[in-house]
Amino acid sequence: MRESGSVAEPLLAPSALPRSALRDGEGGAAGARVLGPRELAVLLGVPEAELPARCRALIDDADLSYHVLCGTARDEALLRALRALESELPAAGPARLAAWEDGWTDVLRRFEASGGDPDELWPHYLRSERRVVRLDGEYALPRSPAFEASFVRVVQAWFASAFLAGIEDVYEFGCGPGHNLVAFARMQPAVRYVGLDWTEASQRILARAAEALDLQLTGRRFDMLRPDPGLALAPSSAVVTFGSMEQLGTAFEPFLAFLLAAGPAICVHLEPVHELYDPSRLFDFVAARYAEKRGYLRGYLTRLRQLEGDGRVEVLHLKKHLGSFHHDGWVTLVWRPRVAAG
Repeated sequence: MRESGSVAEPLLAPSALPRSALRDGEGGAAGARVLGPRELAVLLGVPEAELPARCRALIDDADLSYHVLCGTARDEALLRALRALESELPAAGPARLAAWEDGWTDVLRRFEASGGDPDELWPHYLRSERRVVRLDGEYALPRSPAFEASFVRVVQAWFASAFLAGIEDVYEFGCGPGHNLVAFARMQPAVRYVGLDWTEASQRILARAAEALDLQLTGRRFDMLRPDPGLALAPSSAVVTFGSMEQLGTAFEPFLAFLLAAGPAICVHLEPVHELYDPSRLFDFVAARYAEKRGYLRGYLTRLRQLEGDGRVEVLHLKKHLGSFHHDGWVTLVWRPRVAAG
């Protein structure tokens, strides 16, 4: 349930930047850098040989080329990021529930008007104009407005292959319009999928999507700030979150306690991980301050590491991937509860 926020993110047309503002890379049209299979494997933190065939096909079909901003253009991007810190930024959390309800209701209207096109389930912030992103410690300008959405499709396929193989029940908490669950269900239709969200619109979307696309998909209301202890997860299930824990800020303990009690086989997150910022670098400093002002997830990795030290969980994978203009929202964090001996 990622939000782009109410602070305008830089939308730049190709003609808006002089050639000197774009740093060329290796290969690609007009000297652009390209996220190919090798680069995506590095970005995901896996050997290239382990990149699933489905991921490779998605990469081949997508335009994942970009230019790195340099010189004056990079300075202007940093200045805009710094100025955003001086503005009134809306805080994440319960106060924005109505905004989420309105947003997902709009997605439902689009989905119904399209006759059940699954592409219409994708949130607006992944369907917007071409915009500057954070990539490998630099500001980058993608050539395609679908750059972030294409990246997420690759991540979905990677998650399904690397972490959800053999799982019979998948629960996505903070599932929003259900675009992740629909993607998983179309890749692995025999699995049962449950979408949990605090908005009523989300459950309506999932019901319509299950019917229109003939998927094993159900929805249920769930507030991660006040978890329902009556919800029992199926044995050997997987928990997935895509940008929804972002909204919890430092109030993640109730949800974490719920997960530890529920005992899923694996927990797979694509979330911001505040601990990965390097405050000694201006590029990271401004992103960290933005995340703090918005009230985004903070301290979760530190808590998991404490639990790991106590022998209660095992962290399996941690890798920063990609960020929007203001902060690094796409980080994979995978862990599982440890079963007590005896």
